[in-house]
Amino acid sequence: MNSIKALLIRHDRELCGLSFRSLASKHGIPASTIHKMLSKKEAEEPLCGAGGSRSEQSEIALLKAQLRKEQLKNELLNNMLDIASKELGVDIRKKSGTRRSK
Repeated sequence: MNSIKALLIRHDRELCGLSFRSLASKHGIPASTIHKMLSKKEAEEPLCGAGGSRSEQSEIALLKAQLRKEQLKNELLNNMLDIASKELGVDIRKKSGTRRSK
């Protein structure tokens, strides 16, 4: 197998998290061949910036989940403010009682 293609497969598996079947359909190689190639990890060096150990990868996955949760919360709060503004007829985000200082 071409070393460039093997590197692309490893990249897709480690960084993109694709399954063996999706890698097989993407690259046109049987899933068993991909599994055998990727199971020989001890002979290969990890990709540059691949995340390192399993604990680092699990920490990254946890941080991504927390980030996604906070993004959803932010979107929910913005939607709540939009709905309240429409129902009340007042722009809630804008300070309504501010005056210029003398």
